Amino acid sequence: MHTIPFELIYRGPAEGDIERVTTHAWTADVPGFGPIEMRFPIKYTERVHGILLSAAWGERFPTITFAGVGFRYHLRMAMMELTVNEYPAVFKRSRLALTRSGRALRINVCGRDYRYQVAGGKRQHLLVRDGASVTTTRSEWRHPRKVSGVAQGNVDNVDIALAIALQSMYTRNLTVGGALYSLPGRMLSRADLPDF
Repeated sequence: MHTIPFELIYRGPAEGDIERVTTHAWTADVPGFGPIEMRFPIKYTERVHGILLSAAWGERFPTITFAGVGFRYHLRMAMMELTVNEYPAVFKRSRLALTRSGRALRINVCGRDYRYQVAGGKRQHLLVRDGASVTTTRSEWRHPRKVSGVAQGNVDNVDIALAIALQSMYTRNLTVGGALYSLPGRMLSRADLPDF
């Protein structure tokens, strides 16, 4: 059983921007795995103009891309797509559940089943699969300068890269209170694209 602490540090705006939306970059040096970088939003995807893309990658990490409808510079779960080295993920989520565990996002990718949920407050998230977990805590909810992480169990580079890539996701609707709070804004900005 391993415990691996890491810190994802905000490095500032990356080169370029997307129609006046700044691209931001974070980096971490994960013990035993080396450096990893995350950037979002990177660009609009080719298939739909309103879909933003984020990515995480490193020499000893898979490349993870995550696409979703943009909302407050994060990616919503509406029309989301996620790939790990080009292997697509399948998602499930109960939007009517009342508990955090029940509202968790279920992700199946590369033959693995993950659960991603809000763990404590709105700044802490937990990514779990059988035998491994990664807990991340943002220094601030909207614009974190630092994301502290702890990987435990039989974790590998896919688990850590996935937990880092999901930091670009708008997660308020993974709790009942957050979903109710953000509902008016989400409906006004994208009435025709309900969250997954």
